[in-house]
Amino acid sequence: MQQHGLWILCLDGKFMEPITSGHYPHSMRLLVGRRLPKFKEEDSKLLAGSFDFLGLNYYTTYYASYAGHNNSVKASYVTDPRVNQSPELNGVLIGPQAGSDWLYVYPKGIHDLLVYVKEKYNDPIIYITENGVDELDDPNLSLVEALNDTDRIDYYHRHICYVQAAIK
Repeated sequence: MQQHGLWILCLDGKFMEPITSGHYPHSMRLLVGRRLPKFKEEDSKLLAGSFDFLGLNYYTTYYASYAGHNNSVKASYVTDPRVNQSPELNGVLIGPQAGSDWLYVYPKGIHDLLVYVKEKYNDPIIYITENGVDELDDPNLSLVEALNDTDRIDYYHRHICYVQAAIK
């Protein structure tokens, strides 16, 4: 769970904490150090609670493992979490791969993310602003076959079911 915590800390801490509390979390300040911008007091006051809703983009989920600290790697937004990401664990993919090499279908991930935000930030209004899946280009499909897109229908059905479960 620590790996998950570090990754969420960097994504969530960089964006959500400032607009909810007006500050970066202490753990992120320790991790990122002097590279993290400091807010002036008046900016912190303006930031805290400054959102009406959250827009959530969800496409995929990866397994995370602790990468350790490596002084030879230049510190950056990408390396700050000290997390290795992988779509597989013990040789098993988290879900089927879509058309893009980075996109794996894992509908439960949208549920987990919504529940996390709901519990941590006092159930804010959330709009899902992006979600979807691509497919491998198959030039041999006729238009009728391509339009009979049962995989995408199943994709949205399963994601919507997990969104509904997160709302309850």
